[in-house]
Parts: sequence; structure tokens; C-alpha cells
Amino acid sequence: MSTILTLIRHGETKANKEGIVLGTSDLPLTDLGKIQAEAAARRAAMFRPKAVYCSPYFRAVESANYLQILTGLSPIRIAGLREMNFGDMEGIKASRMEELYPEYMAQWRSDAATTRPPGGETLGEVHDRAWKAFLKIAEECDNEHVIVVAHLFPIQGIICRTLGLNPNQYNRIRVDLGSLSSVQVKGKSGIVLGVNDTSRLNSGHNSF
Repeated sequence: MSTILTLIRHGETKANKEGIVLGTSDLPLTDLGKIQAEAAARRAAMFRPKAVYCSPYFRAVESANYLQILTGLSPIRIAGLREMNFGDMEGIKASRMEELYPEYMAQWRSDAATTRPPGGETLGEVHDRAWKAFLKIAEECDNEHVIVVAHLFPIQGIICRTLGLNPNQYNRIRVDLGSLSSVQVKGKSGIVLGVNDTSRLNSGHNSF
């Protein structure tokens, strides 16, 4: 028996548009973000999913609500799917990270998996909790197709773990706003079926 999980990254927010580090801040979608989320939902609804799960952050919930409109499925919020907590770095321009946190950035380039932003969490911790949430969903929905609406780093973490990559290889996987990726799960292992499908979108790549 196997489960297929389609992973959707939420649509654009003002922070994404302006290149601001966005983790725990709760921001709504921009007009473009709503277009991206609706397009992704229309594509995902074609799979006739059994359930919809999402991060508790508003940008993910708002994106998942388009699926509820199309499928009648109420999104189930899972804390393990939330975006990385960047701590004191939250809300700064991504372009200023090197200037404001040079030591952290140097450590991040050396070992992103264990480097902790001041007051935040490590990338390895994000990957761990996202994978646990992923396996829980797969177990609850055995032999079904389900949709998961989440964020950049959790989705990268799920794909990395499926491919046997360590967290430091996160940047080998591109996950655009509003994109769809799919993983087939059998037991506690999986196969990546597709990554970063934006065929119905005109989506730019954003780092946070």
C-alpha cells in the first residue's frame, strides 16, 4: 500500500515580494499570491484528494482554503509543517543578512543543518519535524492521495529526506511559490514523483 502526497508551497506574500526574511510572521497573500494559490489548488483538485493538510501560518491556511472551495475538504493544520523560526533575523531584508549577521552566515555556509539563528531553530530541526509530520500524514491516509500546503524549508526537508540527502543539500532543490511537488510513500521510505511544478503559474523564485 502507498500514499501519494502532493506538496504545495503557499502563494506570494508581501515579505516574499520585498525579499524579507519570513518565518513565523503571519502575513496574508498578495494579489499575485492568491492567483498562485488558486492555480495550484485547481491543479491539485484534479487528483481528487482524500484530505488536505497545511501549516498553521495564515499564508498556508489561506492557500489551502482554495482547495476547500474546490474539494469541500477542510484543511487540517499540522504544527510540524510551519516554516523555519529565524528568531532575531525575522523581518530583515535578506540582502542584509551578510551585513547584520556575518558570523551566522559564515557558519550557515559551512553547516546549515546545525547553525542556529539567534533565538531561532536550526535547519536540521525543521527537516526533522517536517519529516515526522509527513510520516504521520502518510500513516493516517494510507493508500490515498492527499495535499499538503506548507513552506519552502519544510518542503525541501521532506524532499531531501526522501532522496536521502542531508539538510546541507537543501539548495539543490528549488521550490517556487505556488509550486507543486509530489512524493509517493511506502512504509517509511518514499519516491519523489515530481518537484517544483509551476506549469500553471508565472511564479518567480523567492528565497524566503
